[in-house]
Amino acid sequence: MANLLVNHGLPLNLALEEIIYYRGVIGEIIKEEAKNNDFSLDAFYQIISHFNSIVDNAIQFVSKSYIKDYTEKINYAQYAIDELSVPVVRMTEEIGILPLVGDLDTKRAQYLMESALEKGSQYKLEWLIIDLSAVPIIDTMVADQLFKVIAGLQLIGIEVVISGIRPEIAQTMVNLEIKVEEVKSFLAYIKLFSIRIHLQNL
Repeated sequence: MANLLVNHGLPLNLALEEIIYYRGVIGEIIKEEAKNNDFSLDAFYQIISHFNSIVDNAIQFVSKSYIKDYTEKINYAQYAIDELSVPVVRMTEEIGILPLVGDLDTKRAQYLMESALEKGSQYKLEWLIIDLSAVPIIDTMVADQLFKVIAGLQLIGIEVVISGIRPEIAQTMVNLEIKVEEVKSFLAYIKLFSIRIHLQNL
């Protein structure tokens, strides 16, 4: 029941209202049977208490199942969104580009590291361009994570070039005391990539 509700985008209260309705219906049946069979007050109380306990357990079970299925669906959707928000695109056999768009928070930066390392290794890239031109601002924690990505990629043999560094991002890099001479910018390597792509197309 919970899975059907989640798959059809229906709220949990529909299932709970249904259970409550049948609690009332079955409760009336129990009451009538108790009258017809002259149940003692103790016997009736024991039966109705047991019945209510079963219904309460059913409500709890359905609620937990709904939350579990809903959370799994949300997590799957978030995974798909994260994967689309950090796309590694292969330009040539050995060169890829990672265009980042929008704000980079800590969670997205963490996914950036995982995706860049996984895709870079999967595509067997030698170079990866990380384009930041569409990123408005990066805080110090995210900037630090970004350069951990670069270090990780270099450890698996992938050279990284950053393009589109905005003044605000450059200021953050300076505040982090990142050694700028160790950061490869696109302007310094545009001729290299042009020559490589040209040679590969010959």
